[in-house]
Amino acid sequence: MYLSAESASSLAERARRRSVDVGGLALALGAEEGNQASGFGWGGWDQVQEEPQYAELLSKMYNDTHTALESGDDSTMIPPERDIRTQLINAADAWGFEPHKLPEEHLLYTSLLVFETLFRVEGVEEAVGVSIERIGELLCGLRKAYRQQNSYHNFQHAVDVLQATHHFLLSAGRVPPVSILMQESDKHWVPPEGVDPLAACLRPLDLFCLYVASIGHDVGHPGFTNTFMKNAKTPLAELYDDKSPLEHLHCTLLMHTLRRQGFGFLLDTPNEPHSFRKLLHDTVLATDMRVHADFMANFGRIVNGREDDLWVKRVLVCQAIIKWADISNPCRPLGVSQHWATALANEWTSQAVLEQYLNMPASLNPTEGPLSEARSQVFFIETFALPLFKLTGQGIPPAAPYASLCGSNLSVWKDRVHTLSSASCPDTAETESTTTATPSQLPEDFLTAFPMTLPSSLVNADHSERLSQSEWATSTASGSSESPNSPVLSPTDPPSAAPSRAMSIISTNSTTAGLSSILSASCVVDSGKAAIRAAYKASVRKKPSFQNRNSWSPAPRGTMVQVPGVSADIASGRIGALASNTPTTRREVPVADGTTK
Repeated sequence: MYLSAESASSLAERARRRSVDVGGLALALGAEEGNQASGFGWGGWDQVQEEPQYAELLSKMYNDTHTALESGDDSTMIPPERDIRTQLINAADAWGFEPHKLPEEHLLYTSLLVFETLFRVEGVEEAVGVSIERIGELLCGLRKAYRQQNSYHNFQHAVDVLQATHHFLLSAGRVPPVSILMQESDKHWVPPEGVDPLAACLRPLDLFCLYVASIGHDVGHPGFTNTFMKNAKTPLAELYDDKSPLEHLHCTLLMHTLRRQGFGFLLDTPNEPHSFRKLLHDTVLATDMRVHADFMANFGRIVNGREDDLWVKRVLVCQAIIKWADISNPCRPLGVSQHWATALANEWTSQAVLEQYLNMPASLNPTEGPLSEARSQVFFIETFALPLFKLTGQGIPPAAPYASLCGSNLSVWKDRVHTLSSASCPDTAETESTTTATPSQLPEDFLTAFPMTLPSSLVNADHSERLSQSEWATSTASGSSESPNSPVLSPTDPPSAAPSRAMSIISTNSTTAGLSSILSASCVVDSGKAAIRAAYKASVRKKPSFQNRNSWSPAPRGTMVQVPGVSADIASGRIGALASNTPTTRREVPVADGTTK
């Protein structure tokens, strides 16, 4: 059946009108679910919009990115003395690498050593097209964009992931050891015959992309999780519709830093479908644990020989290595692994304190004692870490020994669970726990984080309405029956007891009560307005998604855009050490929605 032009136009007009009627206008003019008609905006939105629009969010994203990376003095790379350089090279080659014990300038130089080793691989320097001196400037820029207030997601973690990435590729025979830099010859290193096929599928530029993603995968991390930003309705979570907002932030800051340091030519290849930019983007976004199950299924196709597309293989191999490196702590030597577990617990404690301070629901589950602590470690390793290590070991067999080290750590944790389960003592913070998590920063310290990651209730609160954070923390601790040196909130506290303890202090403090009421009021939205907006979003027009918005990036520097292998001796030594150590820290048990970022 054919329609005349007039009939088609009439149908289109009626369809257009109906989409508005079914949305906001129907609710604005009539009553639904007991709500009286309030006559709010004709299309389902308020006359004065409270939520920022996407153009405004994009503009703010660029401006905040530009400000974050342009502020402050650029660091300079200072080469250490010869003997210190040798020590750093040896440290970078060891699986027991401990970046947290290095001075800041040595940590930065160690990251340069790893890149310098990569540049010894035949074809890498030519593919990248820059000198190693330019890499040093890039690393200085990235270090400046990491928040050192974070006890875990800081530049130490970035270098740790970079070193783990290099160690993985070293075990696969794709890159040389860092000790190659001690050789007098500048001759390029050529991979030997028999390199693992999956590792060999990575081109020289892919290797550089993977190393850049490793050192920059958490740049600008605010120190709290995606779930926190979702609950707080932060601008960044709104911009990306709660889909990997932190990972998109890291990718944006990383690409902006690359442009600022003169690497924009690697990103600007519009005629190349399988570009450096696309690979970098997909690699960084894979670090979101919400997509972990999808990745495992996709990489399983490679392992089972059901994936023939070379580009897909290259992407999945890069994703596998960075994911492996990002959560490689459970297969590090136990002492090293324990440090990172403590650092992460401290960071989560800071988030828990912030959530209490803002009267937000708790999004992290602190442990109640050593038994639940050990159980959470067993859960994380069995559910996430060990399956990933085993799968990558199946796809790239030379990396299989790492899974064995992780299995040895798992045995220690299981033994601890068995011992504590058979004991008669209760599972409380006072029983056998020798490690206490303390907040690495107070609520007001988060104001230095990337602005779009912050709740508006925290940013917009008048300074006079804020408590002195140190006074608040002190009063909270002193209000309990514990010693004055006790942390504000320990992961070993029962989830129900800790908030009530802190909130009881808040209720007795008039200044805090005033702030609490302000924070609560700022989160309340009129139900009629909310219903209209919800109906409008569902029926009039879906907001554009920026989840895979690969075409947008900050402008080049100076432009302002105005817009409305594991060695046998190491392995045996570490396994022996595992049996003589008793772990006392925990790793996060992912929350219900799978978020662990």
